[in-house]
Amino acid sequence: MNDRPHSDPLRNVLLLQGGGALGAYQLGVIEALLAGGKTPEWVVGTSIGAINGALLAGNQPHRRLERLRSFWETVSHGMARGDDPAAAGLIGLWQAWRTIVGGQPGFFFPRVGSYFPLGLRTDPGTASYYDVAPLRRTLENLVDFDFLAHSPIRLSVGAVDVESGRMRYFDSRNERIGVDHILASGALPPAFPAVEIGEQHFWDGGLYSNTPLEHVLGDRPRISSLCFLTTLWPTTGSAPDNLRDVLERAKDIQYGSRDETLLQVESEVHKLRQAVSLLAGRLPQTLHDDETRAAAALGCDSVFHVVRLEAPHLPGEDQTKDIEFVPERVQKRRRAGRADTEAALSGRGWIASAPPLQGLAIHNPRACSVVG
Repeated sequence: MNDRPHSDPLRNVLLLQGGGALGAYQLGVIEALLAGGKTPEWVVGTSIGAINGALLAGNQPHRRLERLRSFWETVSHGMARGDDPAAAGLIGLWQAWRTIVGGQPGFFFPRVGSYFPLGLRTDPGTASYYDVAPLRRTLENLVDFDFLAHSPIRLSVGAVDVESGRMRYFDSRNERIGVDHILASGALPPAFPAVEIGEQHFWDGGLYSNTPLEHVLGDRPRISSLCFLTTLWPTTGSAPDNLRDVLERAKDIQYGSRDETLLQVESEVHKLRQAVSLLAGRLPQTLHDDETRAAAALGCDSVFHVVRLEAPHLPGEDQTKDIEFVPERVQKRRRAGRADTEAALSGRGWIASAPPLQGLAIHNPRACSVVG
């Protein structure tokens, strides 16, 4: 059972990237979707996206926003930057240093002796700079994993198998999702340790792919969907002229710029699927042998509308923005996510039919984000 009206032909899907503190933008997106009657039927997330997804899917409807907000209140600490650029820069450096040295309440704390010697042998579950026991407790307190097992919202979380290097999505439709699956999706090395599930060890899925669209398009059966894709890392940017900006831009490219390529590739592949379906439907019955039917089965008529919701760049952001869990910045990102999503819902660009053989329609609403 889901909240989609019978008149709505598209399944609502929410795609949540990884990005640490930048994931506060996703909180605003979720608030606007629920308020706008677009409760996701399927959430696919990586890292912080997996955490937000678990908080949404793993709670009864009247508790979803309460638990999401409680999580962000738990992990948000620090001093506001203020309006003076020089002071803001110094405060930002101090906040980052404090997080690196002391950890983040409700999330992680430094592992004693982890920095030296680096070659000291331990086990995969402790080979990291930080211990995520606080995050485990936070999730156990805020996510109802028994409810998640039967939730009307399907949840998929991405992690990469350390040994094979392959991406894997743990899916509540096929298996019981527990706290270890969420921790595995956010186990970004060397900060956080690998998580053992079964006989394999897993790291943060963002190492392999930070945009989980391919999991949705590869799902069977393919169902026409309205996909809200949250983009936390800017795809484009200017050439940096100082080392601080170099470090930030490099991280943006590492975790964000594959979006464009992925969307282009998936668009072409899905166009071919529609072409196969079209041609198969025009073949005379006399040519419908086993081989032809097998080939025709590769096609489909489904249409996917992808609404890109891009988190804004806040003044003073640098390469440490993903650990900037300062309440002031968390609330700015949250407000931006809500404003962008409300604008997208009011525009409803997906109402228009997609052109023939365009099975993947990409919408880029240019909302004016509230970042002040």
